[in-house]
Amino acid sequence: MSYIKTTTARTLIFFLFLLPLVSCRTVEKEKSGAAIRLNQLGYYPRSVKKVVVVNTKSTKFQIKTVEGNTVYEYILTKGKYWDKSGENVKIADFSDFSLPGKYFLSVKDAPPGHIFEISDDLYSSAFRAALKSFYYIRSGIDIEEKYGGKWSRKGGHPDTLCFFHKSAQRGKGFAPSPKGWYDAGDYNKYVVNGGISVGTLLALYEMCPGIAGDMFAEIPESGNGIPDILDEVKYELDWLLTMQTRTGAANMKLTSKTFSRFVMPDKDTLKRYFVGTGTAPALNLAATTAMAARIYKSYDAGFADRCLKTAEKAWKWAVENPDVPFENPDDISTGEYGDTDFTEEFWWAASELYLTTGDELYENYLLTRKPYLTFAAGENWRTFLGNLGSFSLLVSAKKIPSSLKKTLNAKLFSTADTLLKIAGTIPYRIPVDNFVWGSNSDILDAAMVLAYAYKLSGNKKYLYGVIETTDYIFGKNATGYSFMTGFGGKTPIHVHNRICASDGIVEPIPGLIVGGPNSQRQDVAAGVTYPSGFEAKSYVDAEASYASNETAINWDAPAVFVLGFLTECSSVSRGR
Repeated sequence: MSYIKTTTARTLIFFLFLLPLVSCRTVEKEKSGAAIRLNQLGYYPRSVKKVVVVNTKSTKFQIKTVEGNTVYEYILTKGKYWDKSGENVKIADFSDFSLPGKYFLSVKDAPPGHIFEISDDLYSSAFRAALKSFYYIRSGIDIEEKYGGKWSRKGGHPDTLCFFHKSAQRGKGFAPSPKGWYDAGDYNKYVVNGGISVGTLLALYEMCPGIAGDMFAEIPESGNGIPDILDEVKYELDWLLTMQTRTGAANMKLTSKTFSRFVMPDKDTLKRYFVGTGTAPALNLAATTAMAARIYKSYDAGFADRCLKTAEKAWKWAVENPDVPFENPDDISTGEYGDTDFTEEFWWAASELYLTTGDELYENYLLTRKPYLTFAAGENWRTFLGNLGSFSLLVSAKKIPSSLKKTLNAKLFSTADTLLKIAGTIPYRIPVDNFVWGSNSDILDAAMVLAYAYKLSGNKKYLYGVIETTDYIFGKNATGYSFMTGFGGKTPIHVHNRICASDGIVEPIPGLIVGGPNSQRQDVAAGVTYPSGFEAKSYVDAEASYASNETAINWDAPAVFVLGFLTECSSVSRGR
């Protein structure tokens, strides 16, 4: 079937041939030829489909079947230089081509693009893998071959004997602290990063009740009558509950004193300690357990009650200790996750406690504070927490005062419109161009904002914004990588992750999100060499690159959210 789109405006094509490349000297300095950057998984039939073609002199593109038959042809947009990548960028837009199948995009002076698919069922496998990636990084249990396939392994860090560091304010001695997820490329467990990860996954479930149901992820708990997403999150919640002290405070982390060597979990024998307290971990614990108290109530009332008591106790401690920052003790050198402004944490915790209890205490707190809903790139474990609280309030808008609902709605749509406006100014059509540590999570968090705007309005401009932003993660970016392991034609192999580096398997655990381009490149001092000096290309698929190629739960969680939203909660999948 042929679907050739042409234009009768021959003068326009002639004019395009005469256009010079913008800032040619900078492009030449990068020595990059023409290249095609696209979503390597593909596109929904009834949705936006835009591909980036860089440094090309061509003025048109073709969509071809895998057999080489041209089924669509049209002009490329006018070139636009992007100083973040040093490229002249053109767009191939074939949004009106909807025939399901497998294709590739072709321009005369570039190698063929990756084969992609047009399908209603585009992201279901990636969504399942992203959620299941949390199973692979569980602490304390064997990853069985039945569930883990070739990534099965012996369990490590049972954490039945964890010592009280003097900073933990638990006195002398030890206690168990089992379960939980390994935080990132290391084997430690952190309350703050666990908090935003749990909150993001529970937010998806609350936005789309019943999502990732029982048997979805093929984990040991599948078949127990509880949605797999809740089973997986509970494995982390069970650990988080062990981090509360008798006073109501929460320890910051469960960690060895230094990062372990690159060995498998069962080979790491370093002593592990409860370390530190602070306002941030207390409020993270309060917020996540308050969410859990209402979401798990119909599945496990006893667990829900325990979570609520934990949340209220943690809130009380934080109110009495509102300004206690955490800093690593002198003898601890693992991740710090430091913060000194707890405005977002208080807003999030108060929001979740109010929705769970209806207590005037929390309502009054919310009504006497400036409502929080915005977007700021960088370190989402401290810059995105307030949004989680506001998202919960908006999803349960019937339960909140009308004045608060009105204000939060205005903030949501203003923020979402700003993100779309930014995307319209960036040649790659993404809402973020500040590339720092974990930039891929910034991209995904921006997509979350747009997802809520679509969910609450039904306006497809926000949905298309989510889709184009997701395109970036799967290859429509200046590096040409799909940033999720195991998905796409060019994916990270040498990730900075101790399990993946030590298990003897070439392919890393599937479904993990790497940090992505990082203009700060903190690992250069450790000998890491980057292929480009441009910010949007500051990425290297090297095990040593902790600044750009590490994995982390707070980057995986928004990927689960966005993919779950597109797969189960939007109007573009499966012909919705």
